[in-house]
Amino acid sequence: MMAPYLRAYVQHNRSSVLSLAAISFIACAFLGLVIAVTQMLLTDYFVRMEYLGQSPEITGSSISFFVVTAICSIAIVLMLKSAFDVAMHARIRNLGIYKSIGATDAQVRRLLLAEGCVLALPAGCVGVFVGLGSAFLLVSGLVAMTAVNRTYDPVIEIAPAAILTALVASGLTIVISALLPARRLGKLSTIKAISEGDANYERVHKPGAASRLLGRMCGIEARLAADSLRARRRSMRTANISIAFAVLAFMTLLNFETLSHLSTQETYFQRYEGVWDVRVMFEDAARYGVDEGVVSELRALDGVTGVTFGDVYKEDSDDAFYNVLTDSARSARQVTSMLEDRYSGEQGVEVLNLDEEAVRDERSRSGIRLFIDVFAAVLAAIGIADVFASVLGRIPTRRHELAQLVAAGISARQVHRMFTVESLLIIAKPLALATVLNSAIVVLAVKVSPVEMSAFLANMPLAHIGVFLVASWLPICIAYRLGEREMMRGPVCAAMAD
Repeated sequence: MMAPYLRAYVQHNRSSVLSLAAISFIACAFLGLVIAVTQMLLTDYFVRMEYLGQSPEITGSSISFFVVTAICSIAIVLMLKSAFDVAMHARIRNLGIYKSIGATDAQVRRLLLAEGCVLALPAGCVGVFVGLGSAFLLVSGLVAMTAVNRTYDPVIEIAPAAILTALVASGLTIVISALLPARRLGKLSTIKAISEGDANYERVHKPGAASRLLGRMCGIEARLAADSLRARRRSMRTANISIAFAVLAFMTLLNFETLSHLSTQETYFQRYEGVWDVRVMFEDAARYGVDEGVVSELRALDGVTGVTFGDVYKEDSDDAFYNVLTDSARSARQVTSMLEDRYSGEQGVEVLNLDEEAVRDERSRSGIRLFIDVFAAVLAAIGIADVFASVLGRIPTRRHELAQLVAAGISARQVHRMFTVESLLIIAKPLALATVLNSAIVVLAVKVSPVEMSAFLANMPLAHIGVFLVASWLPICIAYRLGEREMMRGPVCAAMAD
């Protein structure tokens, strides 16, 4: 029974099969990515602690990273569960027919479980290795971007234990995600399955205030789109939550990074501009006062125009600061090189170049922005994959809905506009929520920082946020275009007779 069922299902439901395989591939790729990045960053942490001669300890950054990893893993499990839920519920009536001809609850559960594993496990295994490779490239890029800040050789490798963990975790995730809806559907009564079909997912709701407002402002298509999303909010719960978290996390982290960058510029680089181009810092030497020998040695260097002692912003520091001004950036580099050679091997002496510090800061921030982009993209991709599952997995149900709309006088162009508005609303709702929350967060953050609100508003990362929103919306739009093409193929009104 199982083999003929699977062959027939694959043959007659290619779009659903490809959708489920694609979502399993994406989910397992992200799971492999998360596991491999976690393992490599942990390895790097242990190597750094060993180089510094310190014992590994739990820090706020490590806790934050593991919280992010846990959120990503839970979201991936929810995405797969939602995909299997949609795919299996689309055939409730068929399962009822199987039970009516003698299939037991256990056989139905085995059919659904076998279907999920056969269709999803191969794609999931390929996705794991793609995710592991992506993690290797990502961490290699981060290490290259922060190489100037490192004093030890990092270890960039994926441990065999991480590969095995990713494969086992992906397999268990797929099996559990398929088993949960399979157990629930296996207990469904035959009469209820045949009579109701997928009706429990298409409950009729009264138009909400938002849909009525959209209808008055943007036309009947916007109202139909809002009502459709409201009716499917349960089946798209994972998509809505993931995309909302992605937009909120992206905007919040990017705004904080921008605020941190402006604060660093104001309290460090702009503050010391014209004060020193090269600084020599002696640890625990402030109590000895100015060493005239060091001052004379610094003034004798080519390109040096002035030498001062101390730092008014660090009066409580025990370190001694010798500030060197030069006549050009080239002279600053030459002076830095000579001083590094002069004090090479001496403990407690550090030579700083303000321009090099700015370059080092920008590279570090590029790594931070890359992490923000990847983290938000993972959450957004989980929601986007769930949109694909919801749209492509419900083609028969929505085809019947479109037939009713066409019979009521809705044109094909209006159907196209309705789907476009649906795709826009999926992004617009979390964007509105994130905008409101971020406005309050940013106002409070700016008040406790040395940055003026006007400076922050002038440097807001609007272009970066816009690119992320468009990049998140385009796959959703593609999902709706593919679904629309399948739903509108052939005589749509014939679907009302099914």
